[in-house]
Amino acid sequence: MRTQTAQLKRWPSRTASLSLLLAAVTWVTGCTTHPRPGLAHGVLHGWNEVVGGHVSRAETTLVPSDGGLQGTPRIPVMGIEIDSFGGDVVIKADPKAETASIEATRWGTHGYGRRDESEASLDSITVSYAVEDRPEGKTIVVKATSTAPEPWFQHVDLVVIVPRLGAAIVRSSRGHVYVTDFTDGVDIETTKGDVRAVSNHVLSHPSTILNAEGSINWRAPAGSAAMIEAEAVNGTVRVRVRDGKWLAVDSRNDHDSMYGSINQGKNLVILRTVDGDVRVFVGPNPTQTGSFGE
Repeated sequence: MRTQTAQLKRWPSRTASLSLLLAAVTWVTGCTTHPRPGLAHGVLHGWNEVVGGHVSRAETTLVPSDGGLQGTPRIPVMGIEIDSFGGDVVIKADPKAETASIEATRWGTHGYGRRDESEASLDSITVSYAVEDRPEGKTIVVKATSTAPEPWFQHVDLVVIVPRLGAAIVRSSRGHVYVTDFTDGVDIETTKGDVRAVSNHVLSHPSTILNAEGSINWRAPAGSAAMIEAEAVNGTVRVRVRDGKWLAVDSRNDHDSMYGSINQGKNLVILRTVDGDVRVFVGPNPTQTGSFGE
């Protein structure tokens, strides 16, 4: 992924038109793995880079096929654990990938007139990883920290790709979290962004997603099972089971809370958010529909 930045200049009278043109270029050349690909994301980031003085720096790290540990030459399934001070997180399985990769895009967002400070602040952001051999299997642990005096003007967008994904644990803030094609459960906490946990693999493991100022979308294929506890403060909850059996187990279920079982599952799936909606879907093509499709 290439990140282009532009120097601030005295703009002529056609400032708006030129800014929109540069935003369109950013959209066309942008990274498609970002949680918000397309025109909206491209225009926003293009505008922020050209006018707002935002600065970014991207780099990709390849994790050795043996995980940096002695053992099997190719790891069939790996877990991911991410602890970040802020930013979007994308975790996905790609069976075509030869090895795991970590793409980190550091952002300085101090704003108009502080572009130099944003540029200098990027060196205070550290992204590190380690591979741990845990009882449930090998896990890539990624940590993103900042030592800047104003870390709220920074964030890191992370994209982690593995050939096969087991469990995913994410602790972040101020960003979206998208996890795709996991085979185990997820444990996610974030704020100010949407969470999308979707998989084409039949799911039967416990999961927990806690969010604030954002929505939650949990989607799984036919055959998946779960005991659902879903709550949305200042939002709505909707459960749609197109393939399987949904049984509501609480007479207090309402538009903002839903307790029940999918296919008589006993594995607890907790979905809670504030100022957002919760959507649960079990049916065909769970990863091929929109963020809040049926």
